[in-house]
Amino acid sequence: MRCSWVATAFVALAGAGVAHAQSGEDQVRRAIMDMNRAAERLDADAFMRSYWRSPRLTITFDAETMRGWDTVAREQRKWWADKNAGIRFEEQRPAEIVPQGNGVVTSLQHMRVSRAGDPKPVRLVITSVWKKLPEGWRVVLAHESLVP
Repeated sequence: MRCSWVATAFVALAGAGVAHAQSGEDQVRRAIMDMNRAAERLDADAFMRSYWRSPRLTITFDAETMRGWDTVAREQRKWWADKNAGIRFEEQRPAEIVPQGNGVVTSLQHMRVSRAGDPKPVRLVITSVWKKLPEGWRVVLAHESLVP
């Protein structure tokens, strides 16, 4: 019995070491996948978990710049309020993630966005700066552009 407990503890510790040793790139990729799943459900609160909860968060969407997590979250909830709008997000290719050093990673995403009834989807290009914070990797600055 004692041997099986020791073996179980060893396996658990080994697994924790692997999870802890994941690169920033892997952790950001996982966060982006979580964001994409939240976007599929139009779940603004789950989507916003990957953003820095700070008044200094800065997001530019096309020509509009918003500052502060509360402001961005409020707007995100408005944009996704109509769960029956038929909005769909689809990755056109895997996100490009580049470690920049000192706990900073950048990501570049190419998405296709469509809405029920619209004949042609639009492209959404997203550039984000992620920072390793005590609570994990968070977007601290982003720019999103819709391309017709």
